Amino acid sequence: MRAIDLSLVLYDGLKTHSSHPRVIINESITHAFSAPRYKPPCKGFATMQVLISDHGGTHVDSPLHFHPDGKSIESQPLDLYFGEAILLDVSHKRIHDPIDVALIEATLKRDGLSILPNDIVLFRAWPGLWGEGEFHEVAALTLEAAQWLHRKGMKSVGIDISIIETLSDMTRAVHFYLLKESVPIYENLLNLDKIPVKRFQFFGLPLPLKGCTGSPVRAMALVPDRTS
Repeated sequence: MRAIDLSLVLYDGLKTHSSHPRVIINESITHAFSAPRYKPPCKGFATMQVLISDHGGTHVDSPLHFHPDGKSIESQPLDLYFGEAILLDVSHKRIHDPIDVALIEATLKRDGLSILPNDIVLFRAWPGLWGEGEFHEVAALTLEAAQWLHRKGMKSVGIDISIIETLSDMTRAVHFYLLKESVPIYENLLNLDKIPVKRFQFFGLPLPLKGCTGSPVRAMALVPDRTS
């Protein structure tokens, strides 16, 4: 088996959504500063200070993100964040066309797939490079599609753009519905085009950030090795 990294690299200045703060990474202690405390061959140690939104980079949402009485990220069961995953590539659609039930059903039929109970469903909605061009204008899931997926037994959902629904929909109906049902939402996934199979193992574990509304994750797909 081999791992495919599905995560954005976090760097100083990265901003993944207009309403979220940028990532800040500063030197905290340098090798040169700490070296006098140690004896050769030790040349001291270095640490960095990292300031990041709980929705920075590739991340997952908890119910608290849109529900004031919802659970925070550290209180969610860990088994929601890994398991059997299915990839639905809808990146051929027009930018402003939403991902509706008809498109999902057509994609499943095209690829000979079915959504099974406890599947993690990942969508490739953007054919270009992350953050470039019309990236932030891509329409994503409709509420009806989210409800349909939940009825199929989906336990988590993810997408390769910055928001699971259409950015202009200020009701945030998809977030509101899925998070109330305790369905984790992954956003800003990367490299979905590099996954060579449609079914695989997915891992996207959040940090146990007490009281937080989400967490950055190191997401990955585990797929059969090319040589196996």
